[in-house]
Amino acid sequence: MKKLTYILLLVFTFSIGAPIMDITFGTDITVLVAADNKDKAREKAAKEREKAKAKKAKEREKAAKAREKEKAKKAKEAAKRKAQQQKAQQQRAQAQQKTQSSNTSDKAAPTKPQPNNLSAAEEKALYMEQTESINRANAKAEVYNNRDIAHRLGLWGQIGYSNLFTSNIAFDNNANTGFLNTDKGYVGGGAGIGYQLRYKRALVTTGLEFMTYNSVMDFYGADKGPLVRPFQYDPELSVTYDMTYTYTFSQLQDKLIGGFIQLPIMAGMEHRNVPVFWQAGLKLGIGVIGKSTINGVRTTTIKDNELYEDLANIYSHDLVTNEPFEAPTTKVSLGFNLAATAEVGVNLDQWITGPVRLRASLFVDYGLLNVSSYKAADGAQDLPMQLARPNTPLLDYPINSTLNTISAANANVNPFLVGAKFALWFDLPRHNKPLQKLPKEPNPRLGVYLYDNESATALGGVSVEIASAETGKIQTRTTNKQGLVQGRFATGRYTIAATKNGYFPSDTLVRDIESFTFDTLRLALTRVPEPVLPTLCLNIYDTETKQPVEAFARLTTLTDTTTLFSAESSDDGFIETTLLAGDYLAHVTAMGYMSKDDTLHFVQDTLDIYLTRIKEGIKVKINNLFFATNKTRILPMSEQSLSDLAQFLLENPTVSILITGHTDAVGSDEANQKLSEGRANAVREDLIKRGVAAERLASEGKGETQPVDTNDTEEGRQNNRRVEFVITGTDGEDIQQVY
Repeated sequence: MKKLTYILLLVFTFSIGAPIMDITFGTDITVLVAADNKDKAREKAAKEREKAKAKKAKEREKAAKAREKEKAKKAKEAAKRKAQQQKAQQQRAQAQQKTQSSNTSDKAAPTKPQPNNLSAAEEKALYMEQTESINRANAKAEVYNNRDIAHRLGLWGQIGYSNLFTSNIAFDNNANTGFLNTDKGYVGGGAGIGYQLRYKRALVTTGLEFMTYNSVMDFYGADKGPLVRPFQYDPELSVTYDMTYTYTFSQLQDKLIGGFIQLPIMAGMEHRNVPVFWQAGLKLGIGVIGKSTINGVRTTTIKDNELYEDLANIYSHDLVTNEPFEAPTTKVSLGFNLAATAEVGVNLDQWITGPVRLRASLFVDYGLLNVSSYKAADGAQDLPMQLARPNTPLLDYPINSTLNTISAANANVNPFLVGAKFALWFDLPRHNKPLQKLPKEPNPRLGVYLYDNESATALGGVSVEIASAETGKIQTRTTNKQGLVQGRFATGRYTIAATKNGYFPSDTLVRDIESFTFDTLRLALTRVPEPVLPTLCLNIYDTETKQPVEAFARLTTLTDTTTLFSAESSDDGFIETTLLAGDYLAHVTAMGYMSKDDTLHFVQDTLDIYLTRIKEGIKVKINNLFFATNKTRILPMSEQSLSDLAQFLLENPTVSILITGHTDAVGSDEANQKLSEGRANAVREDLIKRGVAAERLASEGKGETQPVDTNDTEEGRQNNRRVEFVITGTDGEDIQQVY
């Protein structure tokens, strides 16, 4: 019985305590979950802050490395500039020593970069020294280049009357009379190549040419009678009777050809106003060709003591009266020639363009020396005795040239040629001395020094703009740590201005930069005072109870794209931050309350924001919901608003809503009613697609019947065009989530 009593008490206690425990544990679990979510949010925010802090530290480290790299680069460039300056100083010192050691030197000083460590006066003196030296050299070069001189290469041809004047030929006085020594001229000429120098009007010509001198010498005429030479055949050879051969010669001529290689050396003048020139001089030559050919008429007769008459005109025995004959050509030895020469002609340059000169002239050459070089053969006889050799009357005629006989041992031969000459000369390219360019005048230097107006300390990193007033070209340079920028600029007028973050821009200066100057300008910059930011205070209250609400606030730009500030309020619903004056969008949320978006025109103030608790009968306007004009199609920019509403409904599965569409008063009532219904239904369909059960959603349209503003203004009509929803049921549960 006692055990039964204990069991009944235990069962009764359990039945009474279980609901109480269930309620207590359920409440504790809800509180713990909410606290856990809040801790997670704070932990997440802390992690994000740590991540942002690490990112900023990494960026600062990267910037520091970049600054160190830039610093090393600038140090290297400074060392390079210093080395260049030292090299320029050494070159300048060498140039000065060279000038002092040779004041009469004609060489122009080379153009050198002007070192920046010279004063303006020293720089000008160095430039003038270089310019004067180059001008002297160029003046001499121009005199040389303008000299009236020409060098020519050419070729020529000559043709005319020629003769080898022969004299002092001693024929055998015992011979029959009738010998002559008459020279008849013949055609001669030649060609040559050479060089000609013209200086002003004077001409000098030389070269190498080949010339032929030809003549015909009559040494026995027909009017003098026959030249008879009897010959008795030796009877002991083949016959036993005596027979006498008689050779009769007449009209004998000796055709002489002489060829010489000659070196002409001539001098003369050419006139400028009249296209006429003349030259005279000597020609040195040597004979390379010498030929002689004798021809004439021969008659052969035979006398035999046993015959009644002489034998003649027997063609089968070569006994022909008046038979022409020509002896074989015989070589004649011709020696050294020294001839006087002269020519006069005209210039035909107008017929040819370019560096070509055409000349036509008359010339005459006359040999001053005897060119005969007598070399008679062994056993040579007088000329008449050479006409027939004894014992060979019918085989050959060993006739030599008149110049190869004993009669011409002391003969004189003087070549002569007169005729026309045509020459073609080509001007050789002139070798002129190049003119040196004058060194470019060094641009004047300009320095700008920037300093702080209050502390008078140098300011590095200042951007200095130097603009040319003539060309508009702008050069931007940055001051170094000493607050300096330096450079060279063309002469003219410039405007100078400086800017730096944290400072007011400098006044714009106008500066005229003149040749060989070095100006340094001083510009002061005034620091911009730090802005005093006003404080924004937010107090968040419950609309009904007027009690503070612990909430989350986020301030963004009006476009809601950039978050400027976000924070959770304290337990008393208070949030404080510094903020620049302007227009902002405040988005405030709290557990179990409708979120609120307000546009703030902030100067400096404390704002009170009231939140409405979510419960049945609450009417909410769906903000940032956009439709195509006069259509039910939802525009893509409404995505965030519809996503937030769907998320709220999915997190609160017991909530049911009624979606209501409204329009302005523009258009017919029927059309507005239909449009409002369509837009409300479009929102319902979108939420169903996002996973919200259809039975939790209802829609209706009110058309223009429930305006919230006037329809007389565009702003009022825009406020009347809206979509709202009303919470129609929660199944008796309190809504803890946020919308």
